[in-house]
Amino acid sequence: MRHLALRGSPLAPFLVFVAVACGLSAAAPSAAVSPAAAKPVGGADLAAHILRPVLVRSAASARVAYRIDRLDETAGDVATVDLVVATLGGDTVRRLLKGALVPTGVARRWTGRVRLPPGQYRLVLTGRDGYGRAVRRPGLARLRVLPSLPPLVPTAASVRKALAWAARREGRVAVAVVDSRGHLHGLHATAGFTSASVVKSMLLVAFLRSHATIPAGMRATLAAMIRRSDNAATAVVYSRVGRSGLMRLARRAGMRGFRPYGGWITTRITAADLARFFLDMERYIPKRHRQFANRLLAGIVPSQRWGIPAAAAPRGYRTYFKGGWLGAFILANQAARLERGKVRLGLAVFTDGNPSSGYGLETIRGTTARLLSR
Repeated sequence: MRHLALRGSPLAPFLVFVAVACGLSAAAPSAAVSPAAAKPVGGADLAAHILRPVLVRSAASARVAYRIDRLDETAGDVATVDLVVATLGGDTVRRLLKGALVPTGVARRWTGRVRLPPGQYRLVLTGRDGYGRAVRRPGLARLRVLPSLPPLVPTAASVRKALAWAARREGRVAVAVVDSRGHLHGLHATAGFTSASVVKSMLLVAFLRSHATIPAGMRATLAAMIRRSDNAATAVVYSRVGRSGLMRLARRAGMRGFRPYGGWITTRITAADLARFFLDMERYIPKRHRQFANRLLAGIVPSQRWGIPAAAAPRGYRTYFKGGWLGAFILANQAARLERGKVRLGLAVFTDGNPSSGYGLETIRGTTARLLSR
């Protein structure tokens, strides 16, 4: 077959075809082909995917679903993958997987704790095929880490115990508690009650929202209204705020059961509305006035610290509250925000038709104590 070397011959293409068809090689004497010589060049025909963004609490387990897809038939059936958490600027802060062997085309899941401070991060999935070539398209997804949840207070068992006990009390009783994770629980929580002096908390907030500065004399008036529940001081504040100011605040706070009847003392309110209002109260007060308002609500005179504070203080809670009553405590209401460490609660207990002056106070104290029991 020497004619295979006749490069200038017109028969050369035909002779090459014949040689190939006969299984002959036009190359020099054959030699074994090494794996290195067979290694393809360029990126792997693989694409990495993180299947959905991840939202997780910092102390909870995260689940990251991912997949490596084969784009052609030469990439092989398995790949090795790395999964990392990076800052939005691209710096790696946590490695979740390193060199894990996974089949292509099959969704996989990593589960574990990321143990990162709250914030925004990026998940990055990379990999290599059997030849060690990097995937053409890495997988990217958003990771958002939220602060860990506070302890659950009150527990489900405490809620059941407190509401069952309150339901057996004489007269009308309404209870609403917003737990440390933002869920509302209640007994007749949307029933209307006469507010009495509980509405003074709303008058305080409405006044602070409409005044950039507070003269010393008016600060003393507000203090008397809250700390001593002074009705003459309340009349002064109400003359500045009016029914329209209360209504604007009620709408802003989403109070569905708020009804102004007559003067401030006969306003109709619900336990659900006031529990949420006290929990979120700082949102409605201009920042420059929040410390002043909190000092007043935490500094109510000892003779009026019955009910909620009487049960909460021994358990280590700081209480920001306001109470109200009519007659010889035939009607007795209280609403409060309770704080201890990371735990924040909104609570309102309303009573009416109490058979004696101390009965309603004990209903409020007993309900609170059962809610806060462990």
